[in-house]
This record gives sequence, C-alpha cells and structure tokens, in this order.
Amino acid sequence: MDNILKETKSRIIGLDIIRSVAILIVLYGHAGILLPTTVAKKYYEFLPQLDGVALFFVLSGFLIGLIFLKMIESSSFTITDLLNFGMRRWFRTLPNYFLVLAILIGYRIIIFHNTNGFSWNYVFFFQNFAWRQPGFFRESWSLSVEEWFYLLFPLVCFIFYKCLKNKFSAILYTLLTFLIFPLLLRIIKYSFNIGSQDLGEDYNMIVVLRIDSLMYGIIAACLYRYKRALWIQYKLIALIAGLAVIIFMEIDPKKWLQSYPPLYSNIQSIAILGLMPFFSELKSTKNSMVDNLFVWISKLSYGLYLLNLTLMIRYIIPAVHNLIGWKYKSVELTYKTDYLIFWVGNLVGAYLIYSFYEKPTTNLRDRFKFSSKRKSISHSNGVL
Repeated sequence: MDNILKETKSRIIGLDIIRSVAILIVLYGHAGILLPTTVAKKYYEFLPQLDGVALFFVLSGFLIGLIFLKMIESSSFTITDLLNFGMRRWFRTLPNYFLVLAILIGYRIIIFHNTNGFSWNYVFFFQNFAWRQPGFFRESWSLSVEEWFYLLFPLVCFIFYKCLKNKFSAILYTLLTFLIFPLLLRIIKYSFNIGSQDLGEDYNMIVVLRIDSLMYGIIAACLYRYKRALWIQYKLIALIAGLAVIIFMEIDPKKWLQSYPPLYSNIQSIAILGLMPFFSELKSTKNSMVDNLFVWISKLSYGLYLLNLTLMIRYIIPAVHNLIGWKYKSVELTYKTDYLIFWVGNLVGAYLIYSFYEKPTTNLRDRFKFSSKRKSISHSNGVL
C-alpha cells in the first residue's frame, strides 16, 4: 500500500474524491444484485442510485482535455503528436481491459468448455457501438464509450485543424460536433420511436448516443485552462447549482426519465461539470488519513470497475461456493457472506492488478514514443 500512497502530496485530492465516489457508487449498486429482492428494496432506498459512470465520464474528459490542450499548445499538432497522445492513453486503459477479457474467456473455456456470449466486437470495442451490448462482459460498455472518444475526439480535432489552420477554431468545431450529433441522434430515436426506448440499454449505454458525456469534461478543461479566474471565483456557486440539480434529479428519477430521455444525460453531465471547479481546486482535506484513503481507492478504481460485476458476481462468487462446498444455514447467512466476498474480493483483486500489472504496464508508455523530424513549436503564453 505504501507504493500506492507515496504520490499523495502531489495529487489533487478533490479529483481523487470524485473518482472514489464514482467507483463506490458503482460497487454499491452492483453489490445489491447479491441481495434478496425484499432486502434489495430497502438497500437501494438507503442511497439513491446516482450514476457513478457519469462522474467517470466527465472526470475522464476533464483530465484528458487538460492533457490534450497542453499538447496542442506546445507542439505543431502533427500526426506524430496525435499518435503519441493516443499511445499514452491506450497504455493506461487497454492492458487492464484485455487482461480481464482474457480471464473471462479463459474461465468459460476451462469451466464451461465454450465461449458463449463472446464476440470479437469486444476486442475492437464494437460491442455497443450503435446497438445493445451482449451480456458477456456487461461493464465494458463504458470502456467502449471512452475508447471511441479517445480515438475520435483528437482525430476530429486534427482534421478540423488541417482544414481551418487554427487550433482554437478546431477545438470549438470539435466541441460543437460532439455535442450536437449524439443529441440529434437521441432526439431522432425518441421522436420516431426507433427501436426500444429503455434509457439505460438504448440511450446511455450505446457509444454513438452517449459519447457526448465526455465532452462536458473537455468543456470543463477549457474553462479551467483559459478562464481560470472565473473558474475559481464561481466554484462554490457552481458546486451548489450542480448538487441541487443532481439531488433534484434523484428525488424522482422516473419523472425525469419519462419526461424527455434524450436530454437526461446532458442535464446530468452539466450538473457534474458544475462540481469540477470546486473539486479541482481542492488540494487536500487537511487530514492525511482521509487523503490517503481517497488516493488508494482512486488508484484501484479501474481494476475495481473491471472486476466487480461479471467476473466477481457471475463467476468468482459461484465458484467459491462450489469449491468450498458451503451449505448455508439460512438465506440471510448466504447473502451476507456473498456480500462480504464481493467487497473483500474486489479490493484484494484490484490491489493485486494495480501493483503487479496496471502500474508496470502503464510505466511502459514512456519507452514507446513516435518521433518526428519536425521540431515542436512552443507557446509560452499558452494561447492557442
């Protein structure tokens, strides 16, 4: 654990808090699957089902946006810069994803002697590109949304830059493109009643209909970088407004869902954007133990997300039952034991993955870099 916490002093704790809250919301929601229906009803009433993935999307867009803006400011924005940007991002996300995907495939082959449910679409993140995702690796839907965003956002911006010869205009037109087209597709789908209309399966979990959620993080990054004074001045007002909208949406979420589904993710993302100024300026909670806890959870969050649903609930917990041959004396003992296995197993598994696989593979990205004969152009004043 010491290795995980040694960088705490250099981190922005506010962002670790957002990431930690996001993954805990996801885990809390999925853990309820293990509970009997009567218990689950009271369980979910204890804490409203906030969308942890929405927090992840805006936060990811914000962090990637800051990196991207710095990159295009300090370089001539060539195809080489684009490749290096993508390379660093993919070294961060792909190894863990393919490790867990390989484990799931291997488990099915060894235990069930088949790969039912698996599709090569999972290898190329096409599993939910414009359609419902199969049930083989359920939680991977959000990774698919993010990976397509990491690919398309820089590429579209690069194309606009080559056409317009102006970095600021390229960013602006890319923002508009990603904000307008997914919303337009959702409106068309809803207005003409195309396909089924489930908010989660048919709107929020499909790449082409949800990819704009990360763009609100990019907007936050632009405000942070180019309107910093206003970003700091209005951080409390934005925080209160964002929390008010989130709470209001959670008071009667069904009413919001039924009113106009195409706008639901937009409103939610804008509300989360409102939280970013306050938390991005929160360097510490003034309590080292609390800071360390949030850093620890934040660093394990990716592994926790990949492990908790399909692998843990669908495969590992049933396998533990069969391996040990537990014969529970009561339903209550069964779900309480499973619930404990869920939390302990996920934390231990994510810690092992982070320490012995995720961190080493992420560090490899510094060894791989595309080179260009052209020299970078530095903009010391930070103007696009």
